[in-house]
Amino acid sequence: MRNRWFPSAAALWLCPALLLLAAPEKPVWPLTLREGLPATLPGYAAAPTESLPEEDENEMGRYTEVARFFQRIESATSTKQFRLAVQDYGEGRDLQTPLRKAFEEAKRAGVEARALEIAGHKTFVVTDRSQGRPTTLVTVLVSPTRLVLGEGANVAGDEAVQLVKAVDFAKVVAVRR
Repeated sequence: MRNRWFPSAAALWLCPALLLLAAPEKPVWPLTLREGLPATLPGYAAAPTESLPEEDENEMGRYTEVARFFQRIESATSTKQFRLAVQDYGEGRDLQTPLRKAFEEAKRAGVEARALEIAGHKTFVVTDRSQGRPTTLVTVLVSPTRLVLGEGANVAGDEAVQLVKAVDFAKVVAVRR
């Protein structure tokens, strides 16, 4: 009796495993997009869990976002927090105009604001020191429809720029939705 059903049971068990091995490895967005974000940052501890992709909307439209969170405890009273995110707004969007407008508004509001390039991508850095400790937002326009954001609490502009440089921009740009 045992010999009759064993080959059938083995085939049922092996078939899914063989199909997984034979299937081409084609990850689905946004999990692959997350691979462009570093898992670690020098001097910072990564959050123990990663959030799932989120969908939301802002002045520039609907987007899907993947992110990773990091922090560094410097003392009993000082912690630096940094969040890296990729936002994808979908085809047919051009984010440069609204980003430039927001950047000009930030400059008029009296915060530190500068434009530069990181790895050939237009980047906007805005740091607010009005609360005593710096809060910085680094926005990298990696394609007309995709942004890399670095958001730092108690992180100055130059440090935030260095942390954003850990992103694998080539992966972020190459992944299709």
